[in-house]
Amino acid sequence: MSFQPVSIPPSPLPQGETLSILPFSDLHLPKPSAQTILDNRAFLDRMDFVVLLGDMVGCYATDREYGAVREFVASLNRPYTPVCGNHEWYFEEFAEDSGLYGEVWAQASNAEQRAALEKFRLFYGVKELWRSFESPQGHFVFLSLDVVESQKQEVLSAAQLAWLAREVERAGEKPLFLFCHAPLMLRKRLEMTYYEEERSGCVELTGELRAALEWRAAPSFWVSGHVHLHPDHALFPPYRCGGNVWQIHCPDSWGFGRWKREHIIPAFYDGPFSRHLEIDAAGVWFVTHDHRNQSERERFRVDF
Repeated sequence: MSFQPVSIPPSPLPQGETLSILPFSDLHLPKPSAQTILDNRAFLDRMDFVVLLGDMVGCYATDREYGAVREFVASLNRPYTPVCGNHEWYFEEFAEDSGLYGEVWAQASNAEQRAALEKFRLFYGVKELWRSFESPQGHFVFLSLDVVESQKQEVLSAAQLAWLAREVERAGEKPLFLFCHAPLMLRKRLEMTYYEEERSGCVELTGELRAALEWRAAPSFWVSGHVHLHPDHALFPPYRCGGNVWQIHCPDSWGFGRWKREHIIPAFYDGPFSRHLEIDAAGVWFVTHDHRNQSERERFRVDF
């Protein structure tokens, strides 16, 4: 391998009476915002578990970008698990001195995409791109974008969807927490334009799997990033997207996002922010945190 794997491998989900989970999405390392997050040490040390929610790499999952992720994970020094976004594998790579780096977003070949997915797996030392854990607070599922045959980036493979259907059944009457880079679409598109009108920007579940989620009496929470929402955006507050299924948008962890519906393309803002989960036996708080000011911005409660 021409790149170094992480020095701290992923961990199982901790077990306890309460559980705090901190997702980081769309860090796009290397970025100065990473140091702002790492400087917020007291906050990080309160988190039981971190989810690297995809697009940790800057542009094309180059060796240098993965090197920055490796340094971030080592400095973070918290139990964590990773999921694959679209920037980890979808795009053709351009050299940093080419004048095209970070400017051209062309779809890579199928062979290049498969190699990039394997690079992700080897970098983190994970056997599969998806996994699940049980805890007293619920059933936890971690999903990765992984379909190389499609122009649409926000797709789960048939094997992963079949596995997910079994995990939804396994969850039974427990709360179900699903972590995926892209948001969820059941029957209705996001009320925003994601770059182009024809793009939903979502994982679009259909058929029996969609019905299984919608019919669950216990709450399901789909926790995602990808669409780069600032906490001021109208879609940022948690909302039901069908049945008792909640869409939980996490802000980008970079400071490059959308804060109004008319923002088709993200713009820079003073950040970064994060949204973490504080889960107990009776429900979950979704807490938005401002890392620049090292302060809590808002919290939202869902009771089980």
